[in-house]
Amino acid sequence: MESRYYLKNLDNIIVALDVDHRDQAFRLIDVLGEKIKTYKVGPQLFTRSGPEVIDYLHHSKKQIFVDLKLHDTPQVVFETIKQLAEMGVDFATVHCLGGKKMLEAASQGCRNSKLKLLGITLLTSFDPMEATYWDWETSAEKSVPRLAQLAQEARLKGIVCSVSEAASLRRIVSPGFLLVTPGIRPQKKEVYLEDQRRIASPEEAIASGADYLIIGRPIIQNRDPRLATDKIFERA
Repeated sequence: MESRYYLKNLDNIIVALDVDHRDQAFRLIDVLGEKIKTYKVGPQLFTRSGPEVIDYLHHSKKQIFVDLKLHDTPQVVFETIKQLAEMGVDFATVHCLGGKKMLEAASQGCRNSKLKLLGITLLTSFDPMEATYWDWETSAEKSVPRLAQLAQEARLKGIVCSVSEAASLRRIVSPGFLLVTPGIRPQKKEVYLEDQRRIASPEEAIASGADYLIIGRPIIQNRDPRLATDKIFERA
């Protein structure tokens, strides 16, 4: 199967900068050069040097995805999203489990900006057995569509979900509602310190209807990140 993402020069691949220091992030951005358009900055890197990395991404003319998975009071989330929008961020995440009022506040925080707000449903590291601690009587298959609907009602631009849920979600969400899938493993090979349970290949993600694929460790753990990027759609 020929990949429509490959034909777009990997524009729909988001590289996760899951590194400790800004210099590591800077080197990776420079090495990948024109190949990658969008980078994700998570809590690990943002805590140490978030503003500096964001400035460098702006300087490098990249799209910026700040993945803090905000889950707080509506006012705190509103103010945080507002500040991220003012920083020129392109994507940011809030946790759907924060509830409709929080999601609506987040949506208000980025009004009239370019920031696209994405809702986190369940982490790809989520173990369904953990739900027993919360006395949940529903499965991920049932809860994720409900969270996606909540995100739509709050006027978010999309959600982050696993590939295993994307195909069924694509059939029920509105046209243009973004599905962003992490846990992507080219050739489905495991990576060092693997902690994600619901993983998939790029081809599986595309077939499921995903709009963006988040890839981190398969690229950043490779001795040659640029070559690893070139081989994303290479079959096993």
